[in-house]
Amino acid sequence: MPVFSVTSETLVRAGTLSFVLFFLTVSKGAGEKPSTSDNRQDYAQLLALFPEDRQAYGKDSFRGYMGDQPMTMGQVVSAEAIHYRHSPNDESRRRVRAGVRWLLDNADLDKDGAPGWGLPQPWDTWSDGTENPANHSYTITTAIVIYGLLDALQAKDLWNDAERAEQRAMLVAVSRRWCREIWSDGYGGGYFWYSPRKVDDAFGVNVAAMFLGSLTRLIAEQPDALTDEDRKLFTARRDAQAKAIVSTVERRKGQPFWKYAPLPNRFNLDRPNDLLHHAYTLWGIETYRDAKGPVEIPWTRAEAVSSMDKFWRDGVPQEYPQNGGTLAKLPARLWSVGMMLAFYAQFGSEKQAADCFGAIRDRYGKWPQLQLLPVATKAVEKTATQKANVQANAPFIPRQAAHVLYGLAIECYGGKAPRKEK
Repeated sequence: MPVFSVTSETLVRAGTLSFVLFFLTVSKGAGEKPSTSDNRQDYAQLLALFPEDRQAYGKDSFRGYMGDQPMTMGQVVSAEAIHYRHSPNDESRRRVRAGVRWLLDNADLDKDGAPGWGLPQPWDTWSDGTENPANHSYTITTAIVIYGLLDALQAKDLWNDAERAEQRAMLVAVSRRWCREIWSDGYGGGYFWYSPRKVDDAFGVNVAAMFLGSLTRLIAEQPDALTDEDRKLFTARRDAQAKAIVSTVERRKGQPFWKYAPLPNRFNLDRPNDLLHHAYTLWGIETYRDAKGPVEIPWTRAEAVSSMDKFWRDGVPQEYPQNGGTLAKLPARLWSVGMMLAFYAQFGSEKQAADCFGAIRDRYGKWPQLQLLPVATKAVEKTATQKANVQANAPFIPRQAAHVLYGLAIECYGGKAPRKEK
């Protein structure tokens, strides 16, 4: 995921200059939880904005790129696989099968002869002048696609033996590449790089954590696809990555938090995780916990969930935790609250998920036409409201909204597939 430092340069690049044009003063509470039936209607309405014949296509918030995003496809596949497992239906069947086919057919868009998924637009990962070309693979994008393929495989009646074998072979090939080539020791264990390129050999905690989660699930859910050599290597990398995440945690009253990249790092980057990347980090390491890996996790599940609660302010999710720091009063972007919803639905309580969905439903545009940032409220002075409402006319951003679709699928249909090793 792009590294977002809150500077005018970055905000302009991402097309989100309005991010700092307003602040919110809202009443407490994010609204009552709609009925399950209503939530499922909301899910269907949001899903309809991802056209069945081109589910990952649309305008992106980064550089305004128009095209297909593998990350978007991975999350649509995950969401619809979860939907299908709960309520088998023809549309979900078509969507999952088409999405998986697209991901398999587009596993080497950068034509480097190795499997992986990335961004279709160029990007300088660490803002150090080393821009990666279009379709370069990234660890976070690849991890999210792996989650999608694993979720699709959970829907067993969708596939014949040959199709399942093809998917499993791709999952193993990608994981072998990352475990063999895109890895460094350090930080009390080891870490997956930000991308296969050597200049991206750095410990972005959220990126590595998400790949940890995907690798953990592959080992647990598809053990028959692995050779003894694969199992030994994958398990060693999994446990070493978990050690690095545990060794770099900062505990605040027991709750876990991380820097975006732990110090020391060669970029001298010293910034906390924002909400999206906090959720990614927790998602990966809590998936590891559920698989009963041997590395001890010193915080509890309850402490992990309560750390997410620190990102709320007056009923609106914030981009940074509200327990100090100069970046504490910025409203969260859409994908941040989408991943918060997914985390609450998977690991937290029904009320926490309901409150988060209520905030999305009430604040982020007229449903389902979601927007990047929350709209201003009546409590904001008129001139600020007028400025903020420019964002209300912003285009629908599939890669951001797919995080909400994923979270809503878990809330509505349940995403808690088996995670323990066999």
